[in-house]
Amino acid sequence: MTHRINQNTLLAIALIIVFISILSVAFSQTSSTNFSQYPGFQKHFSTFPRYASLPTTREKKLLQKYRPRLFLGKGQEGPISFYKNYIANGTLYNGAGKVISDNPTPSLMNQYKEDPYVTFVHKASPGKPITPIVFARIDHADVPGAGVYTFLTYHFVFRSSGVPAGIPGWLRTIVSWVGDPHDWHQLDHYTMARVALDRGSNPVSVILQQHNYIRSYILGRDMPFPKDNRIKIDTALNSNELYPHLLGRQKRRAVPFMTAANLPYLVTGKHTPWLSTDDITDPEYEVEYELEFLRHTDAFYTFQGYLGEKRLLPGRSGPPGADYNGLPKFKHLAIELAAFNWREGDLEQMDYLIDFLEKPDRQQEVFIDLTTRFRIDVACQLRKTRIDCQNHTTPSN
Repeated sequence: MTHRINQNTLLAIALIIVFISILSVAFSQTSSTNFSQYPGFQKHFSTFPRYASLPTTREKKLLQKYRPRLFLGKGQEGPISFYKNYIANGTLYNGAGKVISDNPTPSLMNQYKEDPYVTFVHKASPGKPITPIVFARIDHADVPGAGVYTFLTYHFVFRSSGVPAGIPGWLRTIVSWVGDPHDWHQLDHYTMARVALDRGSNPVSVILQQHNYIRSYILGRDMPFPKDNRIKIDTALNSNELYPHLLGRQKRRAVPFMTAANLPYLVTGKHTPWLSTDDITDPEYEVEYELEFLRHTDAFYTFQGYLGEKRLLPGRSGPPGADYNGLPKFKHLAIELAAFNWREGDLEQMDYLIDFLEKPDRQQEVFIDLTTRFRIDVACQLRKTRIDCQNHTTPSN
């Protein structure tokens, strides 16, 4: 009897480790291969080259104008500076584990940014002043039928990423046996918000990264757009995921990777997959921060090695640069904007997106349908003084 209990306990622990590893993963492959080497990235960045120039004065003013307001929970560690607080406190190692530098600088990180085997290990320095810095950048992309959109992207940088706060207490206890639930992996810089401006320079949508998937929100329909031009976003406890601002303690359904199989759960709350949990937001204070601007070719975005300690369990090693935040085939900004604009209760939109995800041979056709629906919904919001958009439903094609 005791032997059977021990076997069952060990099996349960093993399953739990796998569950949490997958759920909190920033993307990982084998221990010898960084996610930056995933097939498709090289082709994507060849097709869409990174800008080597800094933003213009006009672009900087635009980024300042629309910078988001970020809210954190009580006792939650806020964003830091990637170079001043994170990289300045640690060691850079080569693929053989030998020290490259105990005092890495931005220039050194850029020198090694194309080596997928180098590893940076952060060493926290309690008591040192924190300088919250958000990296802001501008991109442009053609949205079919809508012209060229401008995307204002803001990356918030956190020292570490923990497991979602919504996991049950007993599960958190078991997780703590194999790792720190508040420090599941070093560095969280995929915490990204984009504000999308249409060709008329109207702010029409916000794109937020949540775990290993993207979701876009139409302003005026899915989340409000404030008079001061600065959207409000909440940071999930422990996991740092970004969500539209809501007062009080809120549960946000979450999965590790959005798929055709688990999308119905995200949309309806039904058919709960076994790999799911809740992110928790409970905003108590707003974070003040400064914007800084990097070339798109900077190591922060393009580093192909590990920007955090390599750890034994899957999903616990540090991530590569911020550009490697999703599957290459979904990285085009128009896809992020229009295809992933799903919302709770909208079953028709859900069916379109399921087709997009699971039918590669029809992907382009379905994407045009999704883009058409997105354009109609945006147009409704821009004309909402004459049209009742509260109950507006986009027609089928």
